[in-house]
Amino acid sequence: MLLNDAFKLFLADRESYCSAKTLVYYHDNVPRFFGYLFDCLGQDAGSLDCSAVTRSHVTGFVCSLRCSGRKNTTVNTYFRAVKVFLNYCIEEGYCDPDILRKVRFLKNDAAPVVPLSGPEVDEIDGLFNWNTETGMRNLCIIHLMLDAGFRSSEVVNLRYSGINFNGNYLTVKGKGDRYRSVLLCPKLKRMLSHYLIRFRSCVPGDDYPVFARIGSQQPLTSDCIKQLFARVKARTGIVRLHPHLLRHTFATSYIMGGGNLEFLRLMLGHGDYDTTRTYLHLAQEAKMRNSDIYRLDSVFFKSVY
Repeated sequence: MLLNDAFKLFLADRESYCSAKTLVYYHDNVPRFFGYLFDCLGQDAGSLDCSAVTRSHVTGFVCSLRCSGRKNTTVNTYFRAVKVFLNYCIEEGYCDPDILRKVRFLKNDAAPVVPLSGPEVDEIDGLFNWNTETGMRNLCIIHLMLDAGFRSSEVVNLRYSGINFNGNYLTVKGKGDRYRSVLLCPKLKRMLSHYLIRFRSCVPGDDYPVFARIGSQQPLTSDCIKQLFARVKARTGIVRLHPHLLRHTFATSYIMGGGNLEFLRLMLGHGDYDTTRTYLHLAQEAKMRNSDIYRLDSVFFKSVY
């Protein structure tokens, strides 16, 4: 099997369950490895057989990225896409089963995650007016991430049918088109009720997105949320602020409050415990710093903080 043909089959396979964003990630990053192979072997992916790729090529690719001066986290981002593709090739019998043996990710050199404190959240909330459509919409967006652990893409994907005010839960489609439910705490419930009743009472139907651009029915996009956070960051001076930090804050605060790891995994939509367990580490770090972390509603806990 030629490498390029294997990649086309890999992408076709992933189209059945991966998001468009994930497909773009593979499409952008796996060819970096093909370029490295061309430099080594003088053959492009359209003429190189998968069986010609060896473990030394994989380790050499990682070393070349590291020697280029890129951060370890960036190297890992590039290599992760290649590793998923090569695992697919191993499963399909296209290449040597030992091609990834003992090829490890580099040690994470990212800056430590410092969750938002209660006063920082108060400062962010103070930027928005409950009596305006823009202010109420933005508050709902922020607290869906902060009080329900939503990703920015999931905020965009939230539909009217995904809000159950009577049952006090939210349902959203996350990564891999998997649906999950999250508790709707009283604070977020008040915000969403106020926003929907006052500013979004006339909508096309239950499957319509909850959030729209001001003065139109045009759905909000992830770029709009990035722009929102850029403005909030500039106005508050919280330099570490970005959309995913709110999800980190939700998860870390949940652990610090005594929350159950399995419930957290389900609420975050993680496929396994490996990712969820990172919040145990973040919670311990926050406790050592005596962090005044933003506190979740008591509805999430049997015993509170």
